[in-house]
Amino acid sequence: MVAKRSKLEPEVEEILQHIDKGENFLLSGGAGSGKTYSLVQVIKQVISKNPTDSIACMTYTNAAVREIEERVNHKNLFVSTIHNFLWDNIKHFQKELKISLINLINDEKSKIKNPEDEPVLESYFDQLKNGIQYKEYLKLKDGIISHDEILILSNYVFKNYPKLCDILKDKFKFILIDEYQDADKNFVEILLCHLKQSSKKNIIGFFGDAMQSIYDKGVGDLDFYKDEVKEVKKKQNRRNPKLIIELANKLRTDGIIQIPSEDDNAPNMTKGDKIKKGNIKFYYSQDKDEDIERVKQATGWDFKDNKQTKILSLTL
Repeated sequence: MVAKRSKLEPEVEEILQHIDKGENFLLSGGAGSGKTYSLVQVIKQVISKNPTDSIACMTYTNAAVREIEERVNHKNLFVSTIHNFLWDNIKHFQKELKISLINLINDEKSKIKNPEDEPVLESYFDQLKNGIQYKEYLKLKDGIISHDEILILSNYVFKNYPKLCDILKDKFKFILIDEYQDADKNFVEILLCHLKQSSKKNIIGFFGDAMQSIYDKGVGDLDFYKDEVKEVKKKQNRRNPKLIIELANKLRTDGIIQIPSEDDNAPNMTKGDKIKKGNIKFYYSQDKDEDIERVKQATGWDFKDNKQTKILSLTL
């Protein structure tokens, strides 16, 4: 059952207003704010209002894909990783893929390196039995590309073959990206630059937190595209207790000041409709296993219960 709009979060209400206006949007929120919860609400509302339109929802890991699929089950919702989404939408255009891959291989500025000692010919991939393939490993001589190459190749194909932009927009009226901050820059450029070559309409929505960006290759933030998307800042925090929220507010530099959730059923609320106070302790070490054992003895925390105890590992 789809929730009534009167019970939706205010940030979701604001997103739905942008959708009604045909505007791309970005939901920004800190850790524990319930961005995925908002994403699910948006998906349910979009399905309710547009039951025949297809929705593509992408996230960074297969585990996250399964989580969203478990929360929303609908025949017109297609959830996948970014890499699989791109491949599914270009794999049938083998002629264009072969031409594009050859051009990239022969381009000295390209990050797809030439497997030969000299430029490859236009006929280089003509004899491939299975055409260009996407797999877990790279073997260019056999037309096999992997994770990094699918991003570069997809960007090139959508940029140079506008008809693919038309096809993608026809196929998906809504494209939603969870944890956008770790999405590759090539992918974001496809969505916010190359797709504009098509006059067809669709909505692109981003969910995430620029301050939680992990990967150097990730877009990090959408400041470069601020004219392309309407930002909605999520201030409510559904997961963290009071002391954690207050600490996070002191650390953030993007102007988002979080407040406790207004949802009495949120995980960080007590049965008395009050936010849990929580506690904060800092431990650090360069020896993970030894340190976790020391923390167990000092605190009595149960590290097997990941709903109650979280571990933050910082790496260089």
